[in-house]
Amino acid sequence: MKQNLKIALVCKRYTPHAGGMERYTVHLARQLKRAGHAVHVYANRWQEDPGIVFHRVAIFPLSLPVRNLSFALFAKRQLKRAGMDIIHSMERGLFQDIYRASDGIVPVHLEHRYPGPVMRRFKSVTPRRLALIYLERKMFSPGGCRVIMTNSHLVKQQIMQYYSVPPDRIRVIYNGVDPERFNPRVRDLYREAVREAHGIAGDEMLLLFVSNDHKRKGLMTILQAVQAPLDERIRLMVIGKKGRFYENWAENHLGRGRVLFTGPRMDVETYYAASDLFVFPTGYDAFANVCLEAMACGVPVITTRNNGASELIEDGKQGFVLREGTPEELAMRIKALLPMSEREKMGREAAEKAKAFTLENHVRQVLRLYGDVCLEAVT
Repeated sequence: MKQNLKIALVCKRYTPHAGGMERYTVHLARQLKRAGHAVHVYANRWQEDPGIVFHRVAIFPLSLPVRNLSFALFAKRQLKRAGMDIIHSMERGLFQDIYRASDGIVPVHLEHRYPGPVMRRFKSVTPRRLALIYLERKMFSPGGCRVIMTNSHLVKQQIMQYYSVPPDRIRVIYNGVDPERFNPRVRDLYREAVREAHGIAGDEMLLLFVSNDHKRKGLMTILQAVQAPLDERIRLMVIGKKGRFYENWAENHLGRGRVLFTGPRMDVETYYAASDLFVFPTGYDAFANVCLEAMACGVPVITTRNNGASELIEDGKQGFVLREGTPEELAMRIKALLPMSEREKMGREAAEKAKAFTLENHVRQVLRLYGDVCLEAVT
């Protein structure tokens, strides 16, 4: 592999203050620049970042399908004449060496969101999903891209199943976290102050849930589990977009103050520090990075097998992996962690497991993938 690559990263928005895809692109760009590579970002909007070259890709500001298709088309036109060594796209596109399938694929999202076949069929032919499926088919067909990069074996198997992609075209590279920000030391730094600020007593068990899509990520499952005959000294904190329906339900069924809704937080590591258990009974997630962040902070995790991040959890060791994802199953697993000694033991195991999944290690694997792609291009 060349010592200094000219790398194109493709993402509609480049900002550390948006969703997981955007934050990932920012972290990757900065790490690649730090490693001495020339980083070019192809985006429609961005936040300036020293040392990184930006190229504006036009978008027709109409419906969402038109925005997705127009961005893919205009990006292709620019990238074909850019002379890049590697084109790494985070978006469904029409011209790339590597596509990072970070949020799964459309058919699987449809299955989990619409279990009924009639409604699922109807939703699959809406303009937005037709556009996304068209782009996925183009990318996953022979010649669509050299390598598909996924963040879990769960997504790899799904791409193979739905698009008949051979396994050697798919590379699994798990996500990473910043160990300076997410580590067990945060408990000593922030735990007491955050709990005191929110009126959480030292002997209360605090469950934490972080999400901006409460329906898909399973907030109602948690609320119903807490409603079950559990210790009344169990509290729940919800970080992310507020939802009046969930707040009203919690107050009416669990009482005032049992569930705390903080809204979005930029200092989420301080809340991992304050919590005793991270609960994330998601219906579907390619890889929920919040689970890895919690583990890195020494917090045991309960999630479902429909979450790619569950591949890092040995059931009963760093947390629990739910088989059915029902409120009853979740309540049973929470009960198993009522003894502080059990939570602390699992928390230590979680932190130890997370040590291998740093941003630095992630980028090292990405660079190895770039080397393989470059070698394939010249052979």
